[in-house]
Amino acid sequence: MKKYAYLIASLSVLLVFIIFTILVKTVNVELIYNQTYLGFYNLNFKFGNFIVGLGKYDSGKLFSDIVLYVSLGYSAILAIFGAINLIKVKSLKKVNMRYYLLLGAYAIIVLVYLLFEIVKVNYSPDSTVGHLKASYPSSHVFIGVTLFLLNSYTMLKLLSPEKSWVIYLTYASAILSSLLLVFTRILSAKHWLTDIIASLLLVGAIFLAFLHFSHQFFPVSDSKEESNE
Repeated sequence: MKKYAYLIASLSVLLVFIIFTILVKTVNVELIYNQTYLGFYNLNFKFGNFIVGLGKYDSGKLFSDIVLYVSLGYSAILAIFGAINLIKVKSLKKVNMRYYLLLGAYAIIVLVYLLFEIVKVNYSPDSTVGHLKASYPSSHVFIGVTLFLLNSYTMLKLLSPEKSWVIYLTYASAILSSLLLVFTRILSAKHWLTDIIASLLLVGAIFLAFLHFSHQFFPVSDSKEESNE
């Protein structure tokens, strides 16, 4: 059972996300100003009014964009590492399998993003009639936080640093960057609270699944690396 703990946790979080999405479409649904319907209407509008009252939405959008670009920058760095690895081994078959696992996770991120561009659950608070923008889940939070977690974990496994402070600093930077992205995106007033919650549930489902397959494909190396941590 312990062998599948991460997978069970991932599927459980995914189930919570599915149930939550159904509730978003059925609980306290009201017609809103842009002629669309919104679930959890009272909660979303109270929270939205609170955020707008802070008057931080312009700077929040700018900073959330910057932090998202930073997460993409981490992916670019790992892409360079992968290219160097390929040049050294001179064969796609010999490239470290962690890069392929990471690429698989990236593919899932893209597929989920495209899915919710087609299946629109909520529309952004700043949408107008004739110009509706899908907002569920928040792509900034979903993509950015997932990349911070996936990339930091993979980078540590590839480099296997011996000093614990390097490991702690890497994890701390990933967590702080993720929190910064979440809060700045909330302050941007581009999303309902339920959009942010849904994004974090998806992040959890994907990252836990990633941990499961990492432990399945690299049981010995992960065990050694984690003992050093």
